[in-house]
Amino acid sequence: MTASTTGSTENMMREFRDEHGKSWEALAVDEIVAHGKKGARLAFRPTDEPAAAPVLSTITFNSRAAADFALGSLGMKELRRRLSLALEEAGTV
Repeated sequence: MTASTTGSTENMMREFRDEHGKSWEALAVDEIVAHGKKGARLAFRPTDEPAAAPVLSTITFNSRAAADFALGSLGMKELRRRLSLALEEAGTV
């Protein structure tokens, strides 16, 4: 199982496969977070559906830099776990 990182610091994205072999993108979407500041939320999108709305997780970041750092450093097991939780929260599991 491999993960790839693409994009600039503005658009960090990780591609990975879930436990069923389906390919996903983990990305950060811009959002207003704590104290009304600009930040980002961890989200997921199937790589075969680039126009699909991202599945949002409950994880927020106080800055784009923090989101990019997290995307670059999250392990495969944690990405899969966060995807599973986001899908469950969205009611798609």
